Amino acid sequence: METLLRHRITLSGLFIVVLTGAAVVFGLQPTAAQAAQNTSGAPQAAHKVINYTGKISGAITENTYLGTDDQGFSLYYLTIKATLIPQGTGPSLVVNINVSEGLLPGISTQQQQDVLPNGGTVNASGTMRGNATVTNTAGTITLYVANVSGLDISDGSMHFDLEGTGTGKASGGKTSLYFNFSSSDGDTITGQVTGTVDMPQAALDLITSKDPLVGPTVWYLMRASGLAALATLAATVLIGLALRVRLWKERLERWRVYDVHLTVSVLTGVFLGTHLLLVFLDRIVPFSLADILIPLHDSYQPIWIAAGILGFYLLLVVWGSSLVRSKIGYSLWRQLHPLALLALGLVMLHALFAGTDGPQIWLRIALVLIVLAIIWLAERWKRVKSFEEMQRRRSRRQQPRRMPAAPQGVYSSQGYAPKTVVQHTYPPEASPPRRSQR
Repeated sequence: METLLRHRITLSGLFIVVLTGAAVVFGLQPTAAQAAQNTSGAPQAAHKVINYTGKISGAITENTYLGTDDQGFSLYYLTIKATLIPQGTGPSLVVNINVSEGLLPGISTQQQQDVLPNGGTVNASGTMRGNATVTNTAGTITLYVANVSGLDISDGSMHFDLEGTGTGKASGGKTSLYFNFSSSDGDTITGQVTGTVDMPQAALDLITSKDPLVGPTVWYLMRASGLAALATLAATVLIGLALRVRLWKERLERWRVYDVHLTVSVLTGVFLGTHLLLVFLDRIVPFSLADILIPLHDSYQPIWIAAGILGFYLLLVVWGSSLVRSKIGYSLWRQLHPLALLALGLVMLHALFAGTDGPQIWLRIALVLIVLAIIWLAERWKRVKSFEEMQRRRSRRQQPRRMPAAPQGVYSSQGYAPKTVVQHTYPPEASPPRRSQR
């Protein structure tokens, strides 16, 4: 029963880890619309409509050729970064546009309705679809997520229509912006922007605040501590599995590897505690104590935040059982220890879908490597267990059988009868007769 329970926990953790790897491989991530729906806070009562109309400059930060589809369209992936300067009072903002571009075969064009208001019909050489974010100038606070549609015009310019909704402190706000980027040489682009940003007062106060907890320092530390906790937790689990399969048996003493395992586990607790403290202190996406401790309590990315909270609780169980191992016994401690693998899977899902660095390719590669290492160690563990079971069966077969001891007694027609020993007793004053006197 104990072995079955331990195996179920291990298989559950392995399933979550493999599920995370599948999500990374197939490129699953929340869409802009889902991210907007998952934001916290009700619409703010006070709003300020800021007009952004005038010249704009920016740069094409990525222009990747993806190939040609079956219809002959040339496919590209573009990322554009531009700075919005308001008319009058208001904060400057940064727009990050990510679109897939499909150019018509050859140099052909076709008549299409312009995405710009009152643009009429234009000669388009290609279409663009994608998403965009509107952030503060430091790029640390995402205010709006938007869907983008665009056209490549025959004169070399690009027209974009950006329609977005607020997120975080800007929840309840909207943005509607139109861009006309002129043709240019190289990656630098210039053009015109028209449109407005409906910004809640809470978001406006946030990006103009001088509070040090709003600045990029806390944001970077929060990201770094979360990634460090993920890395050390993965190392703890991998070292623990390596101990189980005796990976370093011939090269390094087991107690030395166990010391490393224990030290990395302590570091995981330190980084995780730092991450939770910074999440509580953060002003960009504020979390109350209840939001941090109760799964699904807050509406910001509820499922993936809950995955991180549940992973934290599972780690508390593992750490607590290790501290009271002498009281609960080795058997129960061993049953609870595989919960660390399940916690790792939940934390990986949390980092992939709720973390800022989830879309980054380097994080996805790291998660895939962790999954592959765990699968390899789990398969090796299975082989070690099979080998140990075979050795036990072989030793039981080779052990000589014990023959039953022969009964001691006198054989008669009725079988063996126990010997009877006759003891002669003599009075205290008499002595046993000598042989010659008998």
